[in-house]
Amino acid sequence: MPKAKQIHKENSQMSKYLKDGDMEMRQLKSGDLIEGVVVSITHSEILLDVGAKSEGIISGQELIDDDGTHKNLLVGDTVLVKVLQAENDQGYIVLSLRRSQKERRWIQATEAFENGSVLEASIIEYNKGGLLCDCLGLRGFIPLSHLDRVHFANDVAKFAAGSEKELRESLKVLSGKILKVKVIELDEEKNRFVLSEKDALGAYSDEARQKRLEGIEVNSVQNGIVTGIMPFGVFVDLDGVEGLVHISEIAWEKVSHPSKYFSVGQTIQVLVLGIDDKSKKLALSVKRLMNNPWETVEEKYPVGTKVKGEVSKVVPFGAFVTLEKGLDGLIHASEAEKPLSEGDKVSAVVIQVDGANQKLALSTRQLE
Repeated sequence: MPKAKQIHKENSQMSKYLKDGDMEMRQLKSGDLIEGVVVSITHSEILLDVGAKSEGIISGQELIDDDGTHKNLLVGDTVLVKVLQAENDQGYIVLSLRRSQKERRWIQATEAFENGSVLEASIIEYNKGGLLCDCLGLRGFIPLSHLDRVHFANDVAKFAAGSEKELRESLKVLSGKILKVKVIELDEEKNRFVLSEKDALGAYSDEARQKRLEGIEVNSVQNGIVTGIMPFGVFVDLDGVEGLVHISEIAWEKVSHPSKYFSVGQTIQVLVLGIDDKSKKLALSVKRLMNNPWETVEEKYPVGTKVKGEVSKVVPFGAFVTLEKGLDGLIHASEAEKPLSEGDKVSAVVIQVDGANQKLALSTRQLE
């Protein structure tokens, strides 16, 4: 994980302001960024003591910024403003709150970085390598490696399908969500504002997850979001707690690959099978929320029943035929009237059925 850093430019506008400090020692000019103390507030203007011979005035549209700063100011408050005019006809220094908005946000970001404060970021969209977000009114960036693992298992790039297009699609689920973040890098001149969710959650995520885990009961049905797909199963986030649907628990039929059943970001229902006390992870099932066709196979397909199906797999000793989803019967080579190929539509007769052991023997040779 990259070490947090702040890139501070000696010739930046804020550096000049911080070094100068005394307004009487230099000539104010348009564009200067200065601090002032509120001395008077009316509905249409604010007067500031900026340490110069004249007071500063903010009025009209220059009062209004996106953050509604002027609505929360009180006499005695210190505020950062930008100089528009060194002196107007009335002798005031003309100032702007609106035009200092960006600088004030960068100061907030710097303070959050230095203090290690936890901030809130609203996710906008996926961008190559991470997520774009709004934080403190600034455009921020959260690298994929700094997302909390509950969103997409251990590593988004590893668990998503792979291509840039598929990764973008998988991350749509986070759009509009509010994430807790910390500042790990900022550079005002380059407009670089890098954030980390992992760093923000480090202090309390274990406690929060443990509390969530305590509220999940075995055999309960939960809603979750698919966060990763692997050949051996599907990772699911249950509101901050990670679980795994093993490939054997996806469907009653044989599953070749979980990606044929689920996609990253999909919302699914799962049954909680158990909780691993050591890893604090959940064992989940999807298939157990559906009827098991083997439970009723003896009633539905007694010996002598004529059936129709499709050859799903051919093996050296015979062919498997799918009668319905999750239920395959075997036509042994000795019971086949002719050689069969995958995809063939066949008619057969049940010659043996054993629901407990999930065995269903079929024959085309004995059909007549």
